[in-house]
Amino acid sequence: MTWADKVRLSVDWREGDQARLAELRRWLDPKSEEIVEDLAERVVKFNGAEPLMSSARFVQRLHGLLTEWLTGVVEVSFDEDRAEKRRTLGRNLADVNLSFEDVILLENMARERLLALAQAELGEHSRALSSTMQTLSKAMTCDRALVYAGCLDLHDAELEQALLDRFLTITGFSPTLYESLAEAWRWNQEQIGQRDV
Repeated sequence: MTWADKVRLSVDWREGDQARLAELRRWLDPKSEEIVEDLAERVVKFNGAEPLMSSARFVQRLHGLLTEWLTGVVEVSFDEDRAEKRRTLGRNLADVNLSFEDVILLENMARERLLALAQAELGEHSRALSSTMQTLSKAMTCDRALVYAGCLDLHDAELEQALLDRFLTITGFSPTLYESLAEAWRWNQEQIGQRDV
């Protein structure tokens, strides 16, 4: 069973879900810039990072990441390429100090805005509205798992680097000596593996 099959089964993805998500994306497109602006302001305020909003470069990067995140949520495809892109996005979000808790907050804020869009389009059709929001919840669940994996990747890399720095400080090894020893160990493991074959 492929990763895509597992994801579809885990959220009970059905035939009509993709069409409902495409419709939600169509409603979002003309409003996405406004919604991203709102999400950025709210998450920065939540983190007490308002001074960063005076940096045009930071604002541009944050808006780019939030746009990628939001449009990606409503563009679910179940393939390895998408999985890797969303994991990379998770690492990039963490790189600008947006934690996984911030991603959950963003989801809740985005869900409010997307519900308002769906209500404006569907009016009083409660069954269609309910189906659309269920599909959105499924899509967000899939997306959350991938983004979280990316956040963990960055955290693990930072932890590994901190441990390496501590090791080098304690032993007095230079990074070059450490890399040489690591390379020799990898080569030795390959030789052992070849002998066992």
